[in-house]
Amino acid sequence: MEILEAYCEDLGRVVEIYEAQEEYFAQPAGNRHRFQFRCSDVACRAVNNPLVVGVNYDKNAEESDKYQQPHFKSHTKHPHIDTCVWMIGDAGRREEDPIGDERDGRHPRPKATNVVDVFEPRHSDTLLGTAAENVRPPAVASDDAVQEDGGQAGIRTGTTTTSRLEKLIDCWSQMEPEERRNHHIAINGRTLTYHQLCLRVGILSEEENGTRVVYGGARVRAWPEDEPSHYYVNFIDGCDRFPEAAGEKSLTISLPIKRLKQSRRGALLTDRIEQASQPNHYLKVYAWGDITARTGSKKGYELEVTALDNLVLKVVKKNPAGRKQPPTIDTPD
Repeated sequence: MEILEAYCEDLGRVVEIYEAQEEYFAQPAGNRHRFQFRCSDVACRAVNNPLVVGVNYDKNAEESDKYQQPHFKSHTKHPHIDTCVWMIGDAGRREEDPIGDERDGRHPRPKATNVVDVFEPRHSDTLLGTAAENVRPPAVASDDAVQEDGGQAGIRTGTTTTSRLEKLIDCWSQMEPEERRNHHIAINGRTLTYHQLCLRVGILSEEENGTRVVYGGARVRAWPEDEPSHYYVNFIDGCDRFPEAAGEKSLTISLPIKRLKQSRRGALLTDRIEQASQPNHYLKVYAWGDITARTGSKKGYELEVTALDNLVLKVVKKNPAGRKQPPTIDTPD
């Protein structure tokens, strides 16, 4: 049974798996410890207080054939009560798909409870020390709601909304091409199919700028090297469908280290940047924001990320042979 949220004993509140991930990496690197989770259902905790397992939230696994999305799952030796919201949801999924999913297990499908219907991009960073109730993104709107006929609402009777791009990208990544064409996502009053949601840097047009998730491979470098103040994330591909800006079409994301240190998401992104800085590694970047021409003597374009929740970095290890060497990293003059 897959669980979207769990009660974290260490943090004293119900958290989504991505919040647990951010809190884990916010701990000092030499003193990180895994959290202990219980069922998110209040009634279930009062009776059985079952343990729940957090999976992959403490790892920054490289992208590989085996997809490793962070998630919660139930513990076989810690049963939930029959009326627990997660038992109801699990029974509903078994009824909908009695023979299970027989496709290749390396690419698991997104459960119905994981499909995001609405993405609400944040417009500012969530800072360290912000109250939990102000940063926790909305999950399934009708988890505890009662249906009009008086019955208990199921897990998937409402609209799943998130302000975390990583949750949306993990959902998108698990979908097959046909599923992406059939599922829709609402963003800033615009409705797109999942097939339209993400565009590679090289095929994004100026008309689509700011209305799609931009993604592609990238390399990262700290600048200046002696006492870095910034990380510069340079996409391997350029904005091919944009006119040249100061003679180039390269695309860069500028990340001040001070900004990363002040944000709740900053420690997680920094950990991934450091991992990607190792030899034979690079980043796969997903970002929501506007692409603008860089100013002054800087060449090419910059993708402005108004909130770090709108930036996703995945670490990839290069194939040892046959891969083209990426271009030199562009840094300020």
